[in-house]
Amino acid sequence: MALALLLGVSAPVGTSSNYSFGFQHACAADAVDGMKRLNLILKKLRDAMGSMKDFDELEKAGLDKKDVDRMRSAMKDKINQMMEDAIYAIRSL
Repeated sequence: MALALLLGVSAPVGTSSNYSFGFQHACAADAVDGMKRLNLILKKLRDAMGSMKDFDELEKAGLDKKDVDRMRSAMKDKINQMMEDAIYAIRSL
């Protein structure tokens, strides 16, 4: 029994290099997730900006200007929110 206790106490529990490797691995995983999120936000932002041209087409097709302006305003708000999300994602990286 004393021998088992002695071996248990003298056995190394872990080294700081194992902990730092785990931390580095976790940070790298967070960075990869952050880049995936940023790429998704930027893709959605590009799509939303491209759709602004569609509103001009809708107006030319005869949709009421008031309705088109309301849709355009809503899309501008959405684009502004996505830009804020992209800036936050960039800062967190």
